[in-house]
Amino acid sequence: MFITNGGPLAGFYSVLCQTDPEASPGYRGMSLILVEADRTGVSTTDVGAKMGIRMMHTAEVTFKDVRVPSSNLIGKENKGFYQVLEFFDESRILIAAQALGTAQGAFDRALAYIKSREQFGRKIAQFQVNQHKLADMATKIEMARLMTYKAAWNFDQGRIDPKLTSMAKMAAARAAVEVCDEAIQLLGGYGYMQEYEVERFARDAKITELYEGTREIQKNTIASALLGKLK
Repeated sequence: MFITNGGPLAGFYSVLCQTDPEASPGYRGMSLILVEADRTGVSTTDVGAKMGIRMMHTAEVTFKDVRVPSSNLIGKENKGFYQVLEFFDESRILIAAQALGTAQGAFDRALAYIKSREQFGRKIAQFQVNQHKLADMATKIEMARLMTYKAAWNFDQGRIDPKLTSMAKMAAARAAVEVCDEAIQLLGGYGYMQEYEVERFARDAKITELYEGTREIQKNTIASALLGKLK
């Protein structure tokens, strides 16, 4: 369910399957298997209208008696769950970058608007309350940028740190949601109109708190790294 780019655009799927039903716990018996989209038994259904990321196709993918050769195994048998966790170490950095860009886009439009908009005979950028909003927004964006860049730099250096990638993803996503919401507030009624784009940024921002693990999942990863194995 909720498979990004699933449906007509997909040529294949990376499917996490239970390959050892006797494994305990179950995730120790899962494998990643490549399944071509045109295999008999593979079908897709569009999930319907979404709040945001509307340019991205999202589908439900169904498998019914699908067979593939053993050569379609990705990586090692029964190690698929761990391979997915390793994938998240990289993909969560990408989502953090997506959130960062979304926040920056909303901020740029809000800044341009309040520098040109006049109310009560003054530019609304001259009102201290709006200046403080901009200061808070810019600070959140910069904090998210530094954390995202640090996570990306560590990854490029081969220092894989699930705690840091989860922190970057969670912090950047929260910053995006808050900055986009404030951008709408600065534009007032215009912020709610599609013409000024910031409403689209707000709708697109929320998904960064959901996919590749919700913020609750990120907190689990961070806490686990901090505490280690508890006896």
